[in-house]
Amino acid sequence: MKLLTAPLFVFCIGLQALTANAQDINLLPEGQTLITLSVTERVSVQQDTLIATLRIERQNRNAQTLQREINAAMEAALAESEGVDAVKVSTGYYSVYQTNTAPQGGRPDQVWQGSQSITLEGKDAQSLLELVGEIQGMGFVMNNLNYTLSTERADEVRDGLMESAIARARANAERAAQAMGKTEVDIATLDIDAAMGYSQPVMMARGMAMDAMAEKASPVAEAGESEVSLTVRVQAVAK
Repeated sequence: MKLLTAPLFVFCIGLQALTANAQDINLLPEGQTLITLSVTERVSVQQDTLIATLRIERQNRNAQTLQREINAAMEAALAESEGVDAVKVSTGYYSVYQTNTAPQGGRPDQVWQGSQSITLEGKDAQSLLELVGEIQGMGFVMNNLNYTLSTERADEVRDGLMESAIARARANAERAAQAMGKTEVDIATLDIDAAMGYSQPVMMARGMAMDAMAEKASPVAEAGESEVSLTVRVQAVAK
């Protein structure tokens, strides 16, 4: 996990005098000031989950034959995946439709075309990529290959950011109070807003180019980084 460089923390301090909000004027005794501010902490975290989506495509003049071929290919891919416990497998969109393959202006040549996808997901990249290579060797083609950050890892990072964000928010409130000649600060409200951004997934193109050279060539992927952020908003009373 690598901390971002400047600006590591972004904060905005807004000072609201008693004249700023009539409701607050009624709530705050004379000599007290309401301070509203926010602190955002960001950190870059290495992505830990690899996701690959492949599809099988077939074409046939007979719709039933076409569907049997797709079903057989999917069964073979699922059977190959059963022994890889580290990889979660799911099937995706299944489409069969009729199309005209004749040149424009020629006699209609109607054939059936179909495809179905399979998605592999896991944190063991080596096992997943080896399985992808096996499935590619069955005639499947790659739809998408990318890394992402798992929800559990993102939540873990956010938990670590929360305490430091709250501490900085309080420190900033105390600094603002001192600038106004106040000596005491009480936190009245606290709002925590967590958000996660994703960097662009990294995929090595040569992994798919190797398919033309070897039937079971495993693709290559490299993890990127995702940005996890957490914002703390507070209202503090300085007196």
